[in-house]
Amino acid sequence: MVIILDTNIIIDHLRLKGQDSVQFSLINSHLDDSFSISPITIQELYSGASTLRKSPLSLLNQTLSELDILMYSQKVAEIAGKIMRDYHPSFADAAIAATAIHYGAHLATLNTKDFVGIPNLKILKLPYV
Repeated sequence: MVIILDTNIIIDHLRLKGQDSVQFSLINSHLDDSFSISPITIQELYSGASTLRKSPLSLLNQTLSELDILMYSQKVAEIAGKIMRDYHPSFADAAIAATAIHYGAHLATLNTKDFVGIPNLKILKLPYV
């Protein structure tokens, strides 16, 4: 199974420096699955002020290097546009949801309310949150 990590999962991981993070628990409980992100997540992460400091930036780069980055294509953009038109999430949430839908992946997020009602979106239940 492909699991796309929402930006908030990565932020949680960076704040906790990897230990006891949701991402750490998720990866350890889904050893046979692959973990990916949308390019939009990279944009969101690099917009944070902590990327101006060497240590947080190093941890961010290390974390991203362990994940697959799924292509944001014209088809993904079309799906995202329709999601925005019909369900009104933020640009980033629509893009991340569309990426998950297009690739048939499950979305792991700490903010399921941001994705309520989006058809064909598979949200992974996180029992340890």
